[in-house]
Amino acid sequence: MKKTLATLAVMALSVTASAQQALGPGTGIVSPEINANNTVTFRYVNPKAITVKLTGDFLTERSVDMKEENGVWTYTSAPLKGELYSYNFVVDGKRQLDPSNVYMNRDIATWTNTFVMSTEKGDAGYYYSNNNVPHGSITKIWYDSEHAGMDRRLTVYLPHGYEKSKAKYPVLYLLHGSGGDENAWSELGRTAQILDNLIAEGKAQPMIVVMPNGVVRNPSAPEVNETNMFQPTMMNSRDQDTTPMEDEFPTIKKFVETTFRVKTGQYNTAVAGLSMGGRHSFAISRRYPGTIGYVGMFSGAGDGPQNADALAKLFAAKPKLYWIAVGSADGVKVSASALRDYCNQMGYPCEYYESDGGHIWKNWRVYLTIFAQKLFK
Repeated sequence: MKKTLATLAVMALSVTASAQQALGPGTGIVSPEINANNTVTFRYVNPKAITVKLTGDFLTERSVDMKEENGVWTYTSAPLKGELYSYNFVVDGKRQLDPSNVYMNRDIATWTNTFVMSTEKGDAGYYYSNNNVPHGSITKIWYDSEHAGMDRRLTVYLPHGYEKSKAKYPVLYLLHGSGGDENAWSELGRTAQILDNLIAEGKAQPMIVVMPNGVVRNPSAPEVNETNMFQPTMMNSRDQDTTPMEDEFPTIKKFVETTFRVKTGQYNTAVAGLSMGGRHSFAISRRYPGTIGYVGMFSGAGDGPQNADALAKLFAAKPKLYWIAVGSADGVKVSASALRDYCNQMGYPCEYYESDGGHIWKNWRVYLTIFAQKLFK
């Protein structure tokens, strides 16, 4: 028995030493490097590679070839504007993360490297950065959903000073799109950074932002999901149905209002979302007229004529803001502009914002930045 224990101890030490040997200080290569002229240089070391390409949302083409010298592959971009950018390498035809960049995000089941750059104060990249301003906090909290029959997780942004004050705050319920989860808006959407910066400048009211998991059959994002090795995918028709989230919303709202110090009532409550979350926002506001004072639909909208009676009740309750935003190249523009036209025809006050581009996070972060400044004033 003693011999067995000694053997196990040696094996454990060997595994520990091996694990420690796998840990290193990094590659020693700077990638990406943001240059003084706002270009960005990417580097990748692999003397054995035959071809290395760069893909990124800042490129005008799908991918570009990187050039090799002494085993180091490089590419320098054109000057870029302030923004959050995503990219990957393609090494001999296989997609790969940049081993020199620890900054990355997951969108559904795909990981990409990211970097944020700001060329001047007030550009998009500035609002997505952790600037020298008072910071709020992000918390992950579970609630008991009798409707779903399980514990479910929320991501909640609390503004700076929440923990030390006794003040109450209005609430924005912020909903993700198809394939997303309760991490999407805080990670891909940069919610905390946007709110911190806007609040510090006095452009937005201090508020609590609640980011639920909009797929009611899922308890949480994959990393804490009880389903072993859960791999997220684009949602099926059952998940796209707005009814489960409409049914779940009162439970989420009740939990938030009894757990956090919130101002209650219609004009202290907002709901907004992107794509599927935009349709959820349309449906929730329609389902519960008089409870939500601010409604935002980012690249997602519902049908006006098919919901005529519900919309009449909603606007009779006088919401302060009914905001529709979409990209000019977004396939959703047809339904978004149709809802705008229906509201105008019926004399319902709504605001319509159209940006360049399509169905992408680059737009949705902008929409949140604009929408947050319109709330609770």
